[in-house]
Amino acid sequence: MHPSSQRVLMLEAPRRARLADRPLAPPGPGDVVVRSRYSTFKHGTEMMAYRGETPHASRVFNPSLRLFETVPAPQPFYPRPLGSMMVGAVEWAGEQAGDLQPGDQVFGFAPIADVHVVLATNVQRLGALTPEQALCIDPASFALGGVLDGEVRKAETVLITGLGAIGLFTVQYCAALGARVAAASGFEERRRLAQSFGASAVHDTSADGDVARTIKERIGGVDAAIECSGNLQTLAMAIRATRQCGRIVCVGFYGPGSLNLGEEFYHNRLTLLASLPALTWNNPVRGSKPLYAKDLQAMAAHDFAAGKITPRGMLSPTLAFRDAVEAVRLIGEEPQRVVKVLLTHD
Repeated sequence: MHPSSQRVLMLEAPRRARLADRPLAPPGPGDVVVRSRYSTFKHGTEMMAYRGETPHASRVFNPSLRLFETVPAPQPFYPRPLGSMMVGAVEWAGEQAGDLQPGDQVFGFAPIADVHVVLATNVQRLGALTPEQALCIDPASFALGGVLDGEVRKAETVLITGLGAIGLFTVQYCAALGARVAAASGFEERRRLAQSFGASAVHDTSADGDVARTIKERIGGVDAAIECSGNLQTLAMAIRATRQCGRIVCVGFYGPGSLNLGEEFYHNRLTLLASLPALTWNNPVRGSKPLYAKDLQAMAAHDFAAGKITPRGMLSPTLAFRDAVEAVRLIGEEPQRVVKVLLTHD
């Protein structure tokens, strides 16, 4: 008998999450039923919704014109499920589900819930990947997109800010290219991880009130900065730390606020780039060969399997699924205690 409902983590309104039961449609011939083993969040994007700062709550993105606009009766943004990726076991497979069979270990994009009914084409076998690697394909693909968009080259000096999972994978990708990596964070554990992943200079933003000046005095500025925090003050610091005619890549998702472009940005003739290689937005990375989200995800999976990048130490802390609401609070209110939360389903 197939499950008729799922227990799913919902964001009911800003700063109000709860576990709720909602019905599941009967699986079709091309579907699989997957019982979750592990789940993760999309920290930056989902915390924008948690804080009520996302533009999607009040504006609608017009995909044909590619702009945000106000519409008379938009679809309500809340409530909405939370979660990014899951690893689980197939419990049932439809007759048109390809070669997937009950017992197969699979991963895919899905909200945080105990069980899922999904198209078989939307999950992949775990294969040689570990669950930790599979759960980090999303942030690793964003990191790779930022490095490609920034055209980071060997021997360049690169500053990476926002040392969550995306930033820490960015450190690894830049180090693998032979770039000299500087990293900045106010959180001790994230700085430690960045150093272990190849950052040669690590700056404590909680102790140094002007990291940009420190960098300029030591090395004259960085060739490129890849900003992954989604914090406008941190973006301003990255701009300030970049050398004349350098470039800044924005991987973070920014909320409302202001940014002064009349100082270092304008007078140092800097280039400011956005990087958003997400499937939803259909953006390719820059370059002669356009690469989209699925391309980057496949490349990240290959890099995990080849040992080029690693999620070591990133999935922290680990909480039980029943404590998912507390996990949301930790990410939103005590970021110094987390890197990328892992939920386990017993």
